[in-house]
Amino acid sequence: MKYTTIFFDADNTLFDYDMAEGFALEQTFRRSGIPITTETRELYRRINAEAWKEFESGAITIGTLRTLRFRRLFERLGMDMDPIGVSTFYLERLGEGACLVKDALEVLKEAASVCTCCIVTNGIADVQRSRLSRSPLLPYVRGLIISEEVGSQKPEPGMFDAAMELCGGPDKGDVLMVGDSLSSDILGGIRYGIDTCWFNPRGEAPSDGITPTMEIGALSGLLPVIGVPRTAGQ
Repeated sequence: MKYTTIFFDADNTLFDYDMAEGFALEQTFRRSGIPITTETRELYRRINAEAWKEFESGAITIGTLRTLRFRRLFERLGMDMDPIGVSTFYLERLGEGACLVKDALEVLKEAASVCTCCIVTNGIADVQRSRLSRSPLLPYVRGLIISEEVGSQKPEPGMFDAAMELCGGPDKGDVLMVGDSLSSDILGGIRYGIDTCWFNPRGEAPSDGITPTMEIGALSGLLPVIGVPRTAGQ
């Protein structure tokens, strides 16, 4: 077995972020009087994606991101609302969203039997810790590395330094980064000098010249890579 340590991304790798976000948005829009339509949901998601790209590049902090996306949403909708209060309510609802990606529990359980596993996530600490505590994943991870707590973010090396320390300082050649984002998970792993596994369930084409070490379309595809030659759930 090549790998002794696995860094897992959280959102849309282990946790079904899209489902959690959909629930949190509906509750927030309903409470705030924002029209619950496909258009408003998609507008928020575009604004949110832009804000996260700014965060990954270091242009804004996670504290700014918390309210910036709602401030921009209200500006686009022509609504005069308090982005701080709305953001607080939204994040509380988001922290309740502990739904998992297909096979996430089974794969993590198997991975933890042969490797040291930790979660390395760009995110808001209280949201991510709430979701992990509500999920069945906690017994199978060494710990949780969160950008807001570390003061760095993927793809920057500070996140990976913190994860390496948490996992006992393994050799880089023994570490695998698993995640769905080319721009944070995969690029970050490449820059840090560790192997990367792109979780790509939608079959998207690689972009921006970022080439992962390997690619899987289902989380169960990770098991043979780490020496567990069977499909999760069997």
